[in-house]
Amino acid sequence: MELSAYTGENTAEAGDMDAVARFYVKCALWLGVHDPVFVDAYFGPVEVQGEALTVIVPPDRIARYAADLLATLDRIDPDHLDDAGRIRHTCLYGMLRALKTRAGILAGENLALDAETSALYGIAVVEENPDWYSELHETLDACLPGGGDLFSRYRTFMDSFIIPPDRLEPVFSAAFAGSRRRTAEHLALPAGEQLEIGYTTGEPWEAIIHYTGNGTSLVRVNTDLPISIDRALVYACHEGYPGRHTLRAIRETALVQARGWIEHSIVTLVSPLATVAEGSAELGEEMIFPGTERAQFFEEELFPLAGFEPEDATLFSTVTAASAVLNRTGNAHVARGLLSGTLSREEACRSLQDILLLDREAAQARLQLIEEFRAYPVALEQGYRIVRNYIGEGADRWERFTCVLAGPVLPGDLTLNGNPE
Repeated sequence: MELSAYTGENTAEAGDMDAVARFYVKCALWLGVHDPVFVDAYFGPVEVQGEALTVIVPPDRIARYAADLLATLDRIDPDHLDDAGRIRHTCLYGMLRALKTRAGILAGENLALDAETSALYGIAVVEENPDWYSELHETLDACLPGGGDLFSRYRTFMDSFIIPPDRLEPVFSAAFAGSRRRTAEHLALPAGEQLEIGYTTGEPWEAIIHYTGNGTSLVRVNTDLPISIDRALVYACHEGYPGRHTLRAIRETALVQARGWIEHSIVTLVSPLATVAEGSAELGEEMIFPGTERAQFFEEELFPLAGFEPEDATLFSTVTAASAVLNRTGNAHVARGLLSGTLSREEACRSLQDILLLDREAAQARLQLIEEFRAYPVALEQGYRIVRNYIGEGADRWERFTCVLAGPVLPGDLTLNGNPE
């Protein structure tokens, strides 16, 4: 399609959300050229990707196209749609609004933090308790062995649970197998879904996952970097089962293949749908390893494979559960501060060291990621709380969790105005 041939009016005359969705996919692919963290996965038609990537479209023009598509959706009367059509209409609107806003930011627009999180992620920024981390530090201080300051004791403790390089493969395989087994006890995985684990060297990342379509994901683990054993379980649950891989396989089957909703063949990390998707992935470990079952899994399965003493598993599980909350909430705290202007870059780096117990080098690397991803850590943290509060602790919690995975679900569908209750 020639760019000059597209107008919102042409799509409106067709009265077809499929046309809006198809052009949304092209806009997302165009934006991904300028923003390497925008598109997380694409498994749609090759010809659509080919058509889109034959040209480079600047962000300001992408924003205008998105505005045209939003205007087109405004001319489609939801009362003329069935229930599924209304859900699609609402979600497409949120996805396009996020894309338009992100393109505008790349084109030089400046937004206040509240406006950015609302437009990109469908959430309102929640005020935090300034002393939110004290109780977590007290937990760590009470249980970490040795003498000295909290930072030194924490780092020494965690360094003692680095997986030996020659044991990475059995530990990761067992973690993914265990998470898949437990997930399959509660929900039906799509037929033929599979997740392949591979190992590599010479990369800057610890591990990475790519969803390639047809229910298939590829996980790559970097054997050059030290990986503590809790990270194996984090990757298995957050990236695998019942996390990102599971959600994408389920939605590909239900939305792309069954309904033909092409907009769900591209996964972006910037949209209201991402808030819920990332929140559910963050909750995944708690869903399949509730209570003491996480420590038991370390003790009985992962620690023996890594050569660690099984009797240390309970203490390790307590420490890493607290540090996981520190990291999730601390990343959001720093992102809020940077985007709102209440933290300078140096103050943000110091917060990462003092609160998250990172060394200077790790804090600088984390800060660089937060600057690149902007409000994403805020969306992940609030998405986790929104999904967790919606799931609850009742007998129907897995039924509710499965509905979240099947989607499409927006933050406002789970609670009032996208705010955690």
